[in-house]
Amino acid sequence: MTPETPTFDIPLLTLRAMFFLSAAGLGLYLARIGDVANLEFPALLIGGMIGLLVIFVDMAAVGRSSISTVSAIVFGLLIGFLASQLFIGIVSLMGDFAGENGKRQLNGIRLCLTLIFCYLGPSYLLRTKGDLRFVVPYVEFRRQVSGPSALILDTSAIIDGRIVDLARVGVFEVPLVVPRYVVEELQRIADSHDKNRRVRGRRGLDKLKVLQGLPSVELEFPQAGYGETDDEVDRRLIESARARAGKLVTVDLNLQKVCELEGVPVLNLNEIARASRAIYIPGDRLSLRIVKPGEGSKQGVGYLDDGTMVVVEGARKFKGKQVQAVVTSSIQSNAGRMVFAKRLEPGSPEARQEEQAPASDPPAKEAAKPGEDGEEKAAEGA
Repeated sequence: MTPETPTFDIPLLTLRAMFFLSAAGLGLYLARIGDVANLEFPALLIGGMIGLLVIFVDMAAVGRSSISTVSAIVFGLLIGFLASQLFIGIVSLMGDFAGENGKRQLNGIRLCLTLIFCYLGPSYLLRTKGDLRFVVPYVEFRRQVSGPSALILDTSAIIDGRIVDLARVGVFEVPLVVPRYVVEELQRIADSHDKNRRVRGRRGLDKLKVLQGLPSVELEFPQAGYGETDDEVDRRLIESARARAGKLVTVDLNLQKVCELEGVPVLNLNEIARASRAIYIPGDRLSLRIVKPGEGSKQGVGYLDDGTMVVVEGARKFKGKQVQAVVTSSIQSNAGRMVFAKRLEPGSPEARQEEQAPASDPPAKEAAKPGEDGEEKAAEGA
């Protein structure tokens, strides 16, 4: 397996380093303005230790940081500076800072409070910037998207593969987005020790390569993602779809339900497949191969090209053979659509009529539910 490389939040680490150095420098500055030259080095150490203490408290209280942004730093510095000025005003009213020594003390307190609050402000906003809209309703750290809404593909939709066929025939006229963390998840699945997962992961990578080679498809691999970096992939996909005002494409029913609960547009490939299946009505003729016996004593079961299950009465002994049948009814069950038919005897008037009649158009109306006992028994068995 490919070893995972640790990720570092460079802006936040830089902020912490600058805060630590500033705290140590502040201790040295206070020692010098206090005319205690022999305590300059201890004051430097004390300032650095206080800076480390503030950093550790911040890390323990908030946890691991996420990707920082320039906007979060600017807003954090502004809020931190305003908060420090408020506390400085309170402190100046509580004590007597008259005279030269008092002014020096107040300047030292002002520097300490300003430094602390200007660190805490950006630090908190770097990890809670997604919640800023609850404080400032019209400010959100997300880019404005113009043009058609993109389709964000999840891992299951890529592994499923039908998205490639749909894109090949030109169904999608919008950009298809595969975030970098989805590609990394496919790689982890392809490197798995489990054989089935490894096959699925490699299939997903192969489908992604085919999708990338289609000239009519605009495929994007954005580096940046939305949501916390340690969130699950599904959560980050939902946040990406919400931030880009796009649709999430999946075959995961549970992920679809979560998107619907959170108001995120979602497109399930299974629903597209069900909606595009032909609807058969009584009297339509079928030609199919019987693959197994049915629940009834005389029933045989076959499948159409789109995967629709067909229960054929009188075809039990024709397993492995191609038969002609006429549709009697169809139903929609939890397993999908089922069609019930009756085998046509070779040489019968119906079969001769089928041979002489030209090919008919696909049926366009919904069929009635079955009323025969054998059909109901087969539906219950399915």
